[in-house]
Amino acid sequence: MLLQKIWSIITLPLLLITLLTTPAGHDTDTADLVTEDTFVFEKALLMGQGIATDGEYYYTSGSITALNLTALAKFTFDGMEPVDVNVNPLPEKCKDRGNNHIGGIGYYNGKIYASVEGGDECYACIVVFDCETLEPTGEIYDLPNELYDDGVPWCAVDTETGYLYASKWVDIETIHVYDTNNSMKHVRDIDLNGIEKIHRIQGGEFYKGKLYLSEDVEDNGDIKNILGVNVKTGKVTLAAERDVGSDNIEAEGLTFWEDENGAVMHVLDYNKVIGITVRHYKVNF
Repeated sequence: MLLQKIWSIITLPLLLITLLTTPAGHDTDTADLVTEDTFVFEKALLMGQGIATDGEYYYTSGSITALNLTALAKFTFDGMEPVDVNVNPLPEKCKDRGNNHIGGIGYYNGKIYASVEGGDECYACIVVFDCETLEPTGEIYDLPNELYDDGVPWCAVDTETGYLYASKWVDIETIHVYDTNNSMKHVRDIDLNGIEKIHRIQGGEFYKGKLYLSEDVEDNGDIKNILGVNVKTGKVTLAAERDVGSDNIEAEGLTFWEDENGAVMHVLDYNKVIGITVRHYKVNF
């Protein structure tokens, strides 16, 4: 208890600095900002990459490659208080070959599906974790390096079909589809159309039958895009624009769930100065 009090005293000034220096987001014509939650230090380390929900908890992933640190965590909806944490949760097989980065995550049927990469040859793969324990289930599905030559930054599971969707990071022309109920067998590829260049996808999630992607466009000022993908036709549209208040923000993962405030879309934003902000939006796609 004493250590917790000391830690709180140490972190409080940094939290105040973070709150003062983190740019506030703003409403746009396509995304109404409802609330923002900002985190520093250990909480920020646990949620800098991906976010998903099972309707009862938020699940987050974090990675700091320079420190060789990865993490999974479970948070309450109310106040986003930590319920459970697993630091460096990757299986030994992954660690031994150099996997050192957990990106976006998706929820399906009591499990967390995590996009994992890192090592000299990238070794892109999907690693599965149990939602109750946050421990790996033993399921590791390697992905073809020729298709993910710059890693696998995100994955999303359609809970209606059990199909998992993933792509490379930049110059994205195709999304690859796998069956989680059949040993991650490759199902098909979706050739994208409608938007000419798709870059820096950081997270994906299904909502009302459509796949939505969080795009970290670098040359778009304070605006970060949410793209919508019709997975039957491959057509990509601009679903929403988010004003994050600064061009020094990196957009990360997203998830969908209607909370008590009426927010439906929840997006992670990494403030490159100091912390993590979770922004909660009302959207009408």
